[in-house]
Amino acid sequence: MDRLYFDANASVPPLPSVVEVMRTAQPSIWANPTSTHREGQAARHAIEEARRSIALSLEAPPSQLIFCSTATEALHLLIRGLDPAFGFMPAAVNPGEHSACLNPLKSWSNVRWLPCDLDGIATIVQMAANNESGILSEMPQVPGAIRIKDCCQAWGKVPVDLSDCDAAVFSGHKMGGPRGAALLWMRPELPWTPIMEGPQERRRRGGTEDTAAILGLAEAVKHLPRRIEENASLAPLRDALEAEVMAWSSDYEIIGRDQARLPNTSSLLLRGHNGEAIHMGMDLAGFAISTGSACHSGATKPSHAIMALGYSETEARSVIRISMLPGTTEVEVHRLVEGLKKIVG
Repeated sequence: MDRLYFDANASVPPLPSVVEVMRTAQPSIWANPTSTHREGQAARHAIEEARRSIALSLEAPPSQLIFCSTATEALHLLIRGLDPAFGFMPAAVNPGEHSACLNPLKSWSNVRWLPCDLDGIATIVQMAANNESGILSEMPQVPGAIRIKDCCQAWGKVPVDLSDCDAAVFSGHKMGGPRGAALLWMRPELPWTPIMEGPQERRRRGGTEDTAAILGLAEAVKHLPRRIEENASLAPLRDALEAEVMAWSSDYEIIGRDQARLPNTSSLLLRGHNGEAIHMGMDLAGFAISTGSACHSGATKPSHAIMALGYSETEARSVIRISMLPGTTEVEVHRLVEGLKKIVG
């Protein structure tokens, strides 16, 4: 029987049209976009057309978009670039944020965990959607504060609005685009200092742009409205899955069940079980699931994102994450539930 993939929050397959766009671009628009000859300028023109197309979707000026290779790179560029102006001032961040955000903040002198007293806060960092729990969060509004939004997990699953923030990061491979393409958006008035030497991206990010990946990203963005609709239709399947699992034991819990969540994500706390053991058993049975962030799968430490919600280390080790792809069917979810039931007994 075919394997079933339920780890969409880690990565999703690129859309067929994305693969085709990249396949066509790689042998034809291969020149360095920084070069001034005709071949290089053809690549430059393609990148700028992609930038305009993506900017239209985000309702942002094209000049405010910076192409990066990954969202981790984008977060480091953004946060380290703001460090000289804001690193010595109070900042507030969601403790369940991705390590790509938390690590560059380690050099900042005064970081507080949300929710907290926002009086005097100069910088706020907030996930639009948590990658492990699926919980959606609104951006706290503090007059004068720089507001940074991590949109990686939300993009393509729910509508994304930039009106409540000053900078945001986006990842391509979680919404049907390619790996190797990500975005940093920020308002031009931010007191930001470039930290990567190079003439590319208006001297804001050094390194030769991957033209094919950028064109693939722009192609994926064209499909975002339909993709958001497809993800929204997964909510009833998610709810049915959770109702079935909760009926097995009163010790089980759905993390974030009473909060706004991504429609494709179930974070299951299965007390009395080891999440990593379930993950391995499900893999052997033909199901791809996760114990949390793919960047930390297999790590010995329990999920900091789950513990930040108030759960114990033991409880955090009992969590598995099921995240559905657009187009997941009721039959596939039934197969998953039956497979999980066999493993947890």
